[in-house]
Amino acid sequence: MKQLPFSNIHTHVFNSECVPDNFLRILPNKTVRRMPKAIKALLDTKWSRVTIVALSKIAAKKDSNKRNSFDKYIAFLEVATQRKQLDVFELEFEIGKQYDSQVRIVGLTMNMDFMDNRTSRRQITFESQLEAVKSIKRYYPTNFFPFLGIDPRHKSGMDLVNWSKSYFETGLQANGMTFPFFSGIKLYPALGFFAFDPRLNDLYAYAETNQLPVITHVTRVGSQYIGTKISELIPAQPAMLLPDNPSEAVLTAQETIYARIRIYGEQKWLEDSKIGNNDKACDLFSHPENYVPILEKFPKLKICLAHMGGSNEIVDNSKNDPDLQQVRRFDSQLWCDRIRDMMVRYPNLYTDISYTLGDLDNPEILAAILKFMRTPDDNGQILAKRVLFGTDFFMTEQEKRESDLYKLAVQELSEFTELITRDNPAEFLRQPL
Repeated sequence: MKQLPFSNIHTHVFNSECVPDNFLRILPNKTVRRMPKAIKALLDTKWSRVTIVALSKIAAKKDSNKRNSFDKYIAFLEVATQRKQLDVFELEFEIGKQYDSQVRIVGLTMNMDFMDNRTSRRQITFESQLEAVKSIKRYYPTNFFPFLGIDPRHKSGMDLVNWSKSYFETGLQANGMTFPFFSGIKLYPALGFFAFDPRLNDLYAYAETNQLPVITHVTRVGSQYIGTKISELIPAQPAMLLPDNPSEAVLTAQETIYARIRIYGEQKWLEDSKIGNNDKACDLFSHPENYVPILEKFPKLKICLAHMGGSNEIVDNSKNDPDLQQVRRFDSQLWCDRIRDMMVRYPNLYTDISYTLGDLDNPEILAAILKFMRTPDDNGQILAKRVLFGTDFFMTEQEKRESDLYKLAVQELSEFTELITRDNPAEFLRQPL
């Protein structure tokens, strides 16, 4: 029997020209957030980038135990400022080929046209970004499987569906098979929208009918809305798509979502920030509970809540994080536990270990992940059958090198390696083999 291909279900290929001028405000560093445009302009210059990297290496040799927060992001910034998206893909592809010459890489595109309310001078449009991604697919039709980034502020309803069809229903021939240019949907709600936005209803219906999988960002912080008008994006009771006859689970989710927004407002966490300090506010967009109405209305839609909720939501480390301590008072259930409970109930719900796998060398986190994977669902199947391998390249370069992440996953999750890297991705993607 032919072995299924090794797959990395969660990577990114965008480069510096795809992001807004203030993009570096996603980094939790006060210096960077005050002058992100100047730093990005500097890093976009080849020789400035080389100089910064050299100085960082010298500093690390002098004091290897005290990497300052800016040094920590040098590797991440190095990849982010690659000249072409193809270059970024090929960096990841070379590592994946060490595990399987036929490796499949899922590239998740993100529509960043709306993550800042100020105009950017250097940013190319999302459609231009997608054309470059299609070119990568033409080079690597059997290895590269991009997902289409969706934002309801870009297009909505049937306009969104009709626009998306040009990416899902066109493609190319390779090895006697037809491959669509795009293989699924990518949501990144932390950029400024809720996944339950009714403007996405028609797209979810189309995806369910056509077996298009959805991967969505579910961690605290990460890339997020960096603009100055966060208050305009979070009304007290945002419109929500609902099933015709909402179950108790849906009504409870709606009630707690609205209550959470109210509490965040009372805590002054939804106020506008001149330097994009929207971290807590954007967590509202990413919360796993937001997907309950979608899962109930579209029961055959495959959705992956990425990152297993994030390392700080797998094991509670709030004792070392005053900000997280505040949040825990109002939202005590760890996101990983919530995702587990949802996966037990909803058979088409998946998760992946991208970014989070950088902490597999933490015994407490590893034990929690293994316990999660061994948990049976309502049908008696272990949840490991719906866990996907992914790294989140190149976002993870600020934590560990990509090659180290592959090694960690294969070594520490050896009990489930074949499942998460081959069997589960094949079932999730449903692409020609």
